[in-house]
Amino acid sequence: MWSLQKRSASNHFAGHWDTMPPVNVASAMVEGARLRLRRPVSSLRAHVGCFWSIETTPATRLRTLPDACATLSIESGHSKALECFLVGPRRTPAARVPAPGQTLFGVRLKPGVTFVFSGVPVHTLVERSIRLPALLPEVGSRLEKSLAGTRTVDEGIDVLERFLIQRLSEVQIDSRVQVALKRIEECSGQIRIGQLARDCQVSARHLDRLLRNWVGFSPKRLARIMRFQALLQHMETSPSDCSARVAAELGYFDQAHLANEVALFAGTSPGRIAPHRVADFSKTRCE
Repeated sequence: MWSLQKRSASNHFAGHWDTMPPVNVASAMVEGARLRLRRPVSSLRAHVGCFWSIETTPATRLRTLPDACATLSIESGHSKALECFLVGPRRTPAARVPAPGQTLFGVRLKPGVTFVFSGVPVHTLVERSIRLPALLPEVGSRLEKSLAGTRTVDEGIDVLERFLIQRLSEVQIDSRVQVALKRIEECSGQIRIGQLARDCQVSARHLDRLLRNWVGFSPKRLARIMRFQALLQHMETSPSDCSARVAAELGYFDQAHLANEVALFAGTSPGRIAPHRVADFSKTRCE
């Protein structure tokens, strides 16, 4: 099993590590484990969030919330061979209790990147966790073999980072998808789909196909997820404020509508989720 030994700062790929209390990893709430974050090299920052790692304990609990991103996740333990997974975007929250004594690390793929990374329509990956060699046999097997030769988490992340630099260096997300993602994020999901389609210079039906293929969701679902993420970011700075004013500012009909959306995407109430400070760390802390 890997050690969490730090590499020398002179190593080009050693990057910068942050040690944090239990928070979220791209909307994955981590409890009962030490979380470490590492910024990617500048050439990858348009495509991925921070690299992260945890060592699981009997108290470790993971809860993943929808954020329209996919994740490359590597798992290894004392009695378990190293495995690399592509975890697709989530439509609903998911909870997991990993076995203790495992080392987990990985990186978030930003919306749109999963399609150019895998070549697979992203709507077929939603709420699925797939061994990378099963999805991309040659690429996945080669990556797992390279990772199996590492001795520390830092070495493993070095390998993963070099792999992503090589695989993503020449990729280009469809310009219409880029416009759609930018517009939805800028307005925190508060946009009419017809207007969004006009901004992207396509029909509403074609925009639906584009976003399902590239991001995994329809424009309407994606806008709802982005609005939910905007609410989480608000909770980061004002954990106890889910007032009618906030609901109106974020485009919810009222507080009941806000609470229903939180229940759908977080599986709990605003009052229970706020104390965990679950805004998307990769936007507020790492990038």
